[in-house]
Amino acid sequence: MKNIKNLFLGLFIVSLASCLKANDMNIDVKYKTNVIEIANTGDNITNAGIPGFYSDLGVVAAGASKTFNINVHYTGPGTAPEDITVTLSSDAATLAKYNTENGVTKVVPPSTVVTFPTSVVIKKGTSQTTVEAKITVSSDFNFNAAYGVPVKISQVSKGIISGNFGNAVYSFGVRNKYDGSYTVTGKMVDYANAGLTGRYPMSIGMVTSGANTVRMYDNVIGGVYHSISTPGLSYYGSFGVEFTIDASNNITKVINVYGQPAGNGRSAELDPSGVNKYDPATKTFKVKYWMNQPSVITPHRVSFDETIVYTGVR
Repeated sequence: MKNIKNLFLGLFIVSLASCLKANDMNIDVKYKTNVIEIANTGDNITNAGIPGFYSDLGVVAAGASKTFNINVHYTGPGTAPEDITVTLSSDAATLAKYNTENGVTKVVPPSTVVTFPTSVVIKKGTSQTTVEAKITVSSDFNFNAAYGVPVKISQVSKGIISGNFGNAVYSFGVRNKYDGSYTVTGKMVDYANAGLTGRYPMSIGMVTSGANTVRMYDNVIGGVYHSISTPGLSYYGSFGVEFTIDASNNITKVINVYGQPAGNGRSAELDPSGVNKYDPATKTFKVKYWMNQPSVITPHRVSFDETIVYTGVR
């Protein structure tokens, strides 16, 4: 009978332990109560070490702002016994450790890009407070930077700062209004090699590279390139285009992202005889441009005359 009682007691303890925080991620179970931590928000993109969260902020125009949540949590079986003031700070050491743990090179955004409250309150009788971090596409926003916002709990008015979840790194995605999935149709002529022709229709992504610039990402090749037909599948090496669109929806510039010129002498140039416009009503680009390679032929090696039609979110 004694052994049976011990067995029942053991099963009860195991069952109770398995129920504690079974559905919570990033909850420090080292302590039973009075622990203050940063809880989940957005997509959890790390499995160990400093927590990392990602939020897709969608389309954000130049000068505009969007927000993501920062959740500050009081752990334990009860709720906060009093108002608890929590001090948050941006901590470069947190980001440095996160980068090392994950093999990435995220950088802290400028203060004009990100702001968040440095003092928050978990109200008595509650277990969590949520505040917003604001992301602004300011003039110094770098669309090509891998931003990471390192948030650390640096002080609490009551309780213990979590040893495992007292800090976190928040990353986010921002796109301009031209970003998306598109289909390209048109005409291509290679004046140096008539056997190379356009491979239309093409499935591409217009990828945000600046507040008013996008790069053409060839989905079949898997990079910023322009696929062609030989008649088999191929592409021009070290050649991929970036378009600049002005406030009047004119396509004002096209460049080769690999250099103007690239190491193989290839550059991109807008052909002024084209329509060279973006139609916001239909989300359609009509653009004419050249690939130049003067070591092969002058003045232009390849002519592209393309219509690029939006098909959905990338």
